[in-house]
Amino acid sequence: MAGSYAKPITIEDAVRHIIKNEYLLPAIQRKFIWRPEQICSLFDSIMRGYPINSFMFWEVTTPRIANDFRFFQFLKNYCERFGEDNPDLDTKGLDHFWAVIDGQQRLTSLYIGLKGTYAYKLPRKWWPSSKDSAILPERKLYLNIASSLEDEQAEGKMRYEFKFLTGDISKEVWFRVGDILCIDTEALGKKATSPQEIHESIHFYLKKCGLETSNYAAETLYRLYTSIRTEKILNYYNETSTDIDDIVSIFVRTNHGGSPLSFSDLLISIAIANFENKYTKKDIDIRKDIDNIVSEASSKGFHITRDFTLKTALAVSENDIQFKVKNFNRDKVESIGMIWENLQACFNSTFELVKSFGLTDAALRAKNALIPIIYYLFHKTDSSHEPLYKAINNPAKHKEERKKICQWLHMSLLKGTFGGHSDTTLATLRRILRSNLSDTTCFPLERIIEHFRGTSKDMTFTDDFIDRLLKTQKEHPSCFSILALLYPDLDFSQALDIDHIHPAAGFRKAALAKHDWSNDPERRAFYEAPENWNGIANLQLLNASENKAKQDMDLSQWIQKNPSRFPMLYVPAQTDLGFNAFEEFIATRRQCLKQKLQQLVISEDRRA
Repeated sequence: MAGSYAKPITIEDAVRHIIKNEYLLPAIQRKFIWRPEQICSLFDSIMRGYPINSFMFWEVTTPRIANDFRFFQFLKNYCERFGEDNPDLDTKGLDHFWAVIDGQQRLTSLYIGLKGTYAYKLPRKWWPSSKDSAILPERKLYLNIASSLEDEQAEGKMRYEFKFLTGDISKEVWFRVGDILCIDTEALGKKATSPQEIHESIHFYLKKCGLETSNYAAETLYRLYTSIRTEKILNYYNETSTDIDDIVSIFVRTNHGGSPLSFSDLLISIAIANFENKYTKKDIDIRKDIDNIVSEASSKGFHITRDFTLKTALAVSENDIQFKVKNFNRDKVESIGMIWENLQACFNSTFELVKSFGLTDAALRAKNALIPIIYYLFHKTDSSHEPLYKAINNPAKHKEERKKICQWLHMSLLKGTFGGHSDTTLATLRRILRSNLSDTTCFPLERIIEHFRGTSKDMTFTDDFIDRLLKTQKEHPSCFSILALLYPDLDFSQALDIDHIHPAAGFRKAALAKHDWSNDPERRAFYEAPENWNGIANLQLLNASENKAKQDMDLSQWIQKNPSRFPMLYVPAQTDLGFNAFEEFIATRRQCLKQKLQQLVISEDRRA
């Protein structure tokens, strides 16, 4: 942080800077949202000498910042619904201006009150389809100079009566606040420089209105004049840093009004502001599109954020993946804009694919694991030279692609591949995928495994790691991923249940007590241990209809009725499936499952 408090300025000084486009608003700022009563209250506070808090400005003197990022003018004429956006200003070539970091709402209120208008809908009127002055009349800010408000001492009450009014008013009562900026010019032909000249200018105006004998009117206008034009009441901190990420961080910390903002919220605002419609259809609404992507993912059962969406856009557009402001400048955002419409379709296709894997949002603990998949589906073409995302969900095509992607996704979730410095991991994965896009083979799972072997992101399943996996219980989020790796040939698009091979009902205390060995504490403890009866070694994936038919059927009886299911138990043919042989069954199955999981991370080359 590089800056300091500057000398205070008058409100008139601030307005002049706004008019000359020396004060601008960065894209990180939100819309103007203050209501008329808030503006009136602000002017009342100023008239009464109340502090209105300090401001923070960012002095921009770097052409790179002016050229790469978007800035806006202050809103002068506000119209509810139809005129709420700040005018865009091309700052290319501007070598010096100030961007408002803290104080947008107050400065805009002062600007509208002194130089602009505020239009809001008349009561009991229907909203028009477009701006209609008959329903949304323009109003200017006026001050009652005939009398003060009563009970101004009461908490929350105003002393001075400010109102937004149309032009049909009594000049004996209402003074247009903006006229205070020129009241002396009309009387003196110049700016008043002394109390005497100020009084003279005010008397000149009041005489025209027939109020030259009104002490209240004279005192009120004098107070308004000095508050706006002579008293230096605007205190501000002037930040001079050239690191825009620092500026965004400062903005997050200093923005206390309304809903709290995050760093990513502001990056999204910058990105949206820098989108150029010429790269997309003219009627595109980027913010709406992002929200639609989030909503579409939600409809498929997955919760993602807007920042995930933009991070993915950075990755797919071959930009730096880090969430830094520099990666959302005009050029970078332009590259996103060029692929935006197709990328939206790729998002939808990817979530449809992940849903077909049977994953839930709880099981998909690292959403960043989807970014390499989206990148691959977007850039990889199939035999018909169409992007893979267009046909990946066609059940008649790309079965092996889906199998490889599914396996990699489950493995990365189990190994925590995207924990820690995930940006570095994403960049590495992108390089691997990019180098294999022209290959006729499927998703390069084996090459990914080999690349990370021996690193902190090693995807190898060690003996200890597999032993821990096999103790995973049914309710754990990782359970489905482990079973999905063990049953890769299942149709995950169908409803699948996690089933107890030896039914769970048999392990209840009442059921165990019926066995003649129930008094054997060691054996009883084995049967009662959740890691045995409720762990992976006693779990399988079954079609929902199959599971319903199985219910609490004894394992040996179920296999007799469904002999085709025996190979899916992953136990030798001679294995005793009786309940009394549960200890031997679990020990045998654990060893077989261990071998199966070990094979998953052996590359094709190593197998050969």
